[in-house]
Amino acid sequence: MEESLPIWPQHEVFYIESMLFHTRQACSSIEYVCELIKKIDSEMEAGKTPEFDCSMALDNLQRMVLAAGALSRYFWPVRKAHQARGDFLKRALRINDDSPLRARVLRDASEHFDERLDKHLSGGIVGVIMPEWFGPSYKGKVEAHFFRAYFIDSGVFKILGEEFEVQSLSDELVRLHNRLVFLVENGGRLPEAGA
Repeated sequence: MEESLPIWPQHEVFYIESMLFHTRQACSSIEYVCELIKKIDSEMEAGKTPEFDCSMALDNLQRMVLAAGALSRYFWPVRKAHQARGDFLKRALRINDDSPLRARVLRDASEHFDERLDKHLSGGIVGVIMPEWFGPSYKGKVEAHFFRAYFIDSGVFKILGEEFEVQSLSDELVRLHNRLVFLVENGGRLPEAGA
């Protein structure tokens, strides 16, 4: 009987802990970005110019995206030989095929940044070039080209001209993290059929 299971019961905790590694990273990055946005909003309301490390802020957003990509492979494995495991985990953790974790576009934009950079630069760029931006939507008279940007007023993460909404992804990561923590604290077992 056990030989036919995608994950043996005594091995479930290893999958839970492995996924927790990624959700902890993602949640840490989400918390960093949320606290930074609160600080920026507060300082702007007080008429101050916020000072912060833009690279660190964007790195945290990108870290969240990469963690989501790693988690995605647990549920939608690349190789068919692991499909039963992915289906089992989706049922157990209530992950649907319309989950933001399944969207590969943002993950690919982050993981294959080097290739996209080659392509982006090969077309020639005219206008304002901004390697990094973290703040309200940019309102310039000349078109701006962002390599990495996050617009705090719209929740859009922009990588080499492509825009991605990240709120639903962060919500799903937090939900999954809380579920995994609950499972570890209650025996390290996966619920049957998404119970």
